[in-house]
Amino acid sequence: MLPLAIALVALALVGHAAFWVGVMNRWHALGFRRPLVKCVLLLLYLALIAIPPALFLSLRESPPSDRWTSELNGAMAYVAFCVAFGAMQIPLWALRRWRSRRLPLGVQIKRNRVVDVARHLGFSLARGPRARAFCCLPGNQLWQLHVSEFSVGLPRLPRALDGLSICHWSDLHLSGRVDQAYYHEVVRLTNDIDVDLIALSGDICDVTRCIDWIPETLGPAKARLGKYFILGNHDLRTKAVGRVRDAMREAGFTDVANRREMIDGGQIAIAGDERPWFKTPLEPADAPGEPRERPLKILLSHTPDRLRWARAHDFDLMLAGHTHGGQIRFPIIGPVICPSLHGVKYAAGFFDEPPTLLHVSRGTGSLLPLRLNCPPEITKLVLHRAQRG
Repeated sequence: MLPLAIALVALALVGHAAFWVGVMNRWHALGFRRPLVKCVLLLLYLALIAIPPALFLSLRESPPSDRWTSELNGAMAYVAFCVAFGAMQIPLWALRRWRSRRLPLGVQIKRNRVVDVARHLGFSLARGPRARAFCCLPGNQLWQLHVSEFSVGLPRLPRALDGLSICHWSDLHLSGRVDQAYYHEVVRLTNDIDVDLIALSGDICDVTRCIDWIPETLGPAKARLGKYFILGNHDLRTKAVGRVRDAMREAGFTDVANRREMIDGGQIAIAGDERPWFKTPLEPADAPGEPRERPLKILLSHTPDRLRWARAHDFDLMLAGHTHGGQIRFPIIGPVICPSLHGVKYAAGFFDEPPTLLHVSRGTGSLLPLRLNCPPEITKLVLHRAQRG
């Protein structure tokens, strides 16, 4: 009986943690204003931490009255719920982990180069006592920038676009916690991989003072067919969204937020969706005079939660970020904290949801200067006309 009791307690704790962390992940994805988000998150953290010891104390006490019986019944009902929820989550988690380790049919990794940016530059890139303290933690991969190239098969790719290359950046988080030299190195490495398009899927800048970094830092990035961007929820923290957009345009980027840009003679349609933080919807209707041949349709979205909308509007490729890949990925367990309506399902990587192929970046920078088993990345996608499963 004792092993069974221990197993049930462990399962109840797993179910309790999975439930409240899941609520936190989904609450964080709803697009409410930051003060409300933080206030509710504090209550959710309290529930996560305080409920287990409170339950233990209530179940441990002797029954002094009939009132205790009703409290006990409530406590036992919650424990039973946690056991059932934990038993349900474990196989779902195992299935997600298995799927996350497999690339979709038609997607192949060609090369992956790891650049220790701090070691390459020869000095610490952390700025401020908090960032320096985090960088001293064993296993922190904050500077282990992965420069990866993938071959990506898209069944409806126009033949003339076979071999088109896209560099995906996301979540730069210019905040002053990371030296500007890090972002100069991101641009240098991007220019080295030689791409046709650069797509930046939001969270560019966190503080007003770093907006002035943008033209000098990101401006030298080169792409034959242009550089495109949208904003994310952290850009709202600057309280100067108009200045961020202007600085990005000064750096040579095209703002595709809530609009569509036709490029390369109308063969490519690239659009941006900044919801839920920016409320203006994208109108994807065909433009007058559009070429008869269907263009390649690319959507930039800060969050992968817009995937359902992308599929409904027939996008071929969707590029997103926001999740940072979980930022801390535990051995065996994987990511836990992931601000998405889908929890950790779309934490990072490629996801084939016909007619749309989704790529979620782990992020190129970080606001929290801590990455465990989840290094930052620059991703090059080379598109080919091919079938997917």
